[in-house]
Amino acid sequence: MLAKKFRLQIQRWLKERKKIITRKSDFFIVKSSGNNLPYSRFGVVISSKVSKSAVKRNKIKRTIFDFIRLNKFHEIKGMDALIIVSPKTAGLKNEEIKRELFLLLNTKY
Repeated sequence: MLAKKFRLQIQRWLKERKKIITRKSDFFIVKSSGNNLPYSRFGVVISSKVSKSAVKRNKIKRTIFDFIRLNKFHEIKGMDALIIVSPKTAGLKNEEIKRELFLLLNTKY
């Protein structure tokens, strides 16, 4: 799991941010903005439309946070990113989720 200091406080972030860059794919929406910290923070939003089972939603969330931690995206300076998961993601395997995230997060913001 990603350390707490690298996780985004979603409610506060949405109210504070003014310039947000949005990137979309079929499975995710990534909203990002700059911060003045020497590290990046990430948040994940998964609604019950993705899956009615909380166990399945939590597995997807853990997969996303582990992907970020293992690929060291949190070490990038000065970025906050909110990852919104679409309902189509429920049908994907872990490797497919990681591939889609890599394509979205690896592009320059």
